[in-house]
Amino acid sequence: MPARPGVPTLEDIVADLRVLRERGLVRLRHADLPALSQAAARTSVLAAAGGGPGAIEALVRAAVENLGGGYLGAAAAATFGLARGARDMPASDRRRRAALVYGVSVERFRKYHERIVMEQVAEEILKWCVASTPPLRPDGAGQGRAAQPEIGRQLVLDGQAGDARFPIVVHIEPVELLSGVDIVVAPGNIYLELPQQFKSSVSAALRRAATVRGPDGRIVADVVADELQSWLRRNGRPGLPVAPGTVVATSSGSMASRGVRRIYHAAVASPRPGTNDYDVEPTAIARAVRNVFALARAERRRFGPALRSLGFPLLGAGRGGLHPATSFAWLWTSLEREIVDDRAWEIHFITRCRPTADLIIARLAEAGAIFEPPGQAG
Repeated sequence: MPARPGVPTLEDIVADLRVLRERGLVRLRHADLPALSQAAARTSVLAAAGGGPGAIEALVRAAVENLGGGYLGAAAAATFGLARGARDMPASDRRRRAALVYGVSVERFRKYHERIVMEQVAEEILKWCVASTPPLRPDGAGQGRAAQPEIGRQLVLDGQAGDARFPIVVHIEPVELLSGVDIVVAPGNIYLELPQQFKSSVSAALRRAATVRGPDGRIVADVVADELQSWLRRNGRPGLPVAPGTVVATSSGSMASRGVRRIYHAAVASPRPGTNDYDVEPTAIARAVRNVFALARAERRRFGPALRSLGFPLLGAGRGGLHPATSFAWLWTSLEREIVDDRAWEIHFITRCRPTADLIIARLAEAGAIFEPPGQAG
C-alpha cells in the first residue's frame, strides 16, 4: 500500500504488535505503542472506545476478527490473549496456546507462524488506516486530517459492480432516524417473531419507529407486528418457520413521514434449540438479498414515485453472531450480482457503529468504490 501522511507503516505496526504480545493486554497502559496509537486515531476507534489503551485493544480485537476465524484468527486471538479469561496470561503461555492451534512446537510457531500472524493482523489494521485517509493529490491536497465517520453522517460513494457504476450511501446513525430511503431491510428470524419494542436490535428499532402513537404516547397501531401476523395467518405459518432467506414486506407506519415507504423483513436467523442464541447461515443472506430485489422489482411501479433506494444493515451481525466482515462479504457479493442485472437502484448501508462503518467503507474501497467530492455527503 502507498505511504500516506499520518499513517504508520506496516513495519511499525508489526513492531508494536510484537511489544503488545510480550507485555499483554493488562500492561497496555504502561506500553509505548506509537504506531498502534496512531492507527487507532485514524480508524475512529479512539473515540468509540473512550480513548487511551482501550482504543488500542479495540483496534487489535477488530483486526483479529476481520481475519475471519480459522487457524489464523484463532492463533491471533491466542497470541494477544483476546479470549475470555486469557488477557492476563503470560506471554509464554499465550504462545504455547497459539502453537497448539497449528499443531506445531512452540519453537516452530515462534520462528514461522507467529511472524505470519503479526503481519496479517498488521495488514488488517493498515487497511483501515488507508481507507480512512484521503489520498494525496499532486497539489498536496488531502494531507489534512482524514474525514472520519461521525454519528448522524451520510457518506456518499460511487459504487462499482462489474462495469456498472451506481450510488452508495453509508449511514452512520440509528436506523430509527433514517430518512429518504424507500425500502429498509430488517433482519429477522425464521419464525418472523419480532423482538419487543424496547430491545436494541435493528428489527426492534424499526418496529418502534413504525408504531403509530397517540398524543399521550399510547400505542394506537403496532403496524409492523400487526402486518407480519396477518401475513403469517394468510400463508398458514403461525408458529411455524419459513425458509431461511424468506422476505416479507410491510408498510412503514410512522416512518412514512420521513420518506421510508416499505420495510422488508428478511428471515435469516434460526433459533438454536434450548438457548437464547441464533445461528445464521451466510447462504441465507444471499437468498435474502435475491428475494429483496425480486420483491422490490415487483413493487417498484406500485408507488409514485417508483421505489428506487434500498437500505441494508449488516444481516446476521447482531444476535445472529456473524462477524460484521463475514456479513458484509456475503451481502456485498449478493448485491453485486443483482446490481449488474438491474442498475436502477441506489444502495444504502446502515450502521450506528463507527468501527463497523469504517469496515464497510474499507471493503467498498477495495471493491472499487470512489468517494464523492466533499459537500455531497449528508
